[in-house]
Amino acid sequence: MSANMTPLKITCTEKYVLIDQDFKFDFPVEYTEYQQLSQDQLYHQVFDQDVIIISDLIIDEQVLKNNPNLKLLALCSTGYNHVNIELLRQHNVQVCNIRGYAGDAVAEHAFTLMIQLIKNFSQQVEGVKQGLWGTGQSSFYLAAPMRELKGKTLTILGKGEIGESLAQKARAFGMHIIFSERKNASQCREGYVPFEQAIQQADILSLHCELNQSTHHLIDHSVLSQMKPESILINVGRGGLVKDSDLIEALLNHQLSGFGADVLDQEPPAKDHPLLMLQHQHPNVLITGHIAWGTEEAQQRLFDILQDNINKNMNGIAQNLV
Repeated sequence: MSANMTPLKITCTEKYVLIDQDFKFDFPVEYTEYQQLSQDQLYHQVFDQDVIIISDLIIDEQVLKNNPNLKLLALCSTGYNHVNIELLRQHNVQVCNIRGYAGDAVAEHAFTLMIQLIKNFSQQVEGVKQGLWGTGQSSFYLAAPMRELKGKTLTILGKGEIGESLAQKARAFGMHIIFSERKNASQCREGYVPFEQAIQQADILSLHCELNQSTHHLIDHSVLSQMKPESILINVGRGGLVKDSDLIEALLNHQLSGFGADVLDQEPPAKDHPLLMLQHQHPNVLITGHIAWGTEEAQQRLFDILQDNINKNMNGIAQNLV
């Protein structure tokens, strides 16, 4: 795949996910940009492109029919579970994703959730906001029990860039780190602990594995029932890793002391999403809106990698192909 003097047609369908910066391509282009197309708009407005840049939209037979010369699908994300890779290969379309841009950002977010939940921080702050400190007779106001991270066991599912970054940060706080082997694995790799043993030892369990057929609803009743009642679950991976109904039951029955997430199984979620409703019932549930990746530094790295992916791949140099 090589660029020539004929301008390549490139469309960015969801620019809203990227920083406000212009692309600099290494070859002549006819560039079209949309802030946020719907799936239906994608069908009716994007035709005859060589490169399509997407975040959440779906590239299906209809899109491919509209774009018979499509050469590259450039993703604005690391995950590609929403992309039909086999279909694109059948049409000789390459797919590139973003790698190595937000490991520390996401790990910091997971760590922030961990430390807030183990301190019951929301309750501490809310009590002061409500004036309960000032109306008491004591010089301090402890709204709920607090514990320390030092000496606690952190079990990490997923030993990639984010998992390793989180482990590094946790070690600095004196935590004991376990990397869990895959569920139902026939053998345990060196440097890992068998899944059930890792789950049972966890004071905090943090999810950083891919969402696929084998990990969908990985955290269910059978897993939650093996965890310590005072343990905390963190999910900054994918919402589908957790079976929500089983998680809610465990939290309400005090089989788990806290839950922090940056992802849900439906995004954007319905207003009555069960886990959003749970925040009103449980004092130690924290949910943020899939923003762990969104630091200013990580957003700049994402843009730079996306731009470089397109320039390299369209000049015949394979980069970050999936």
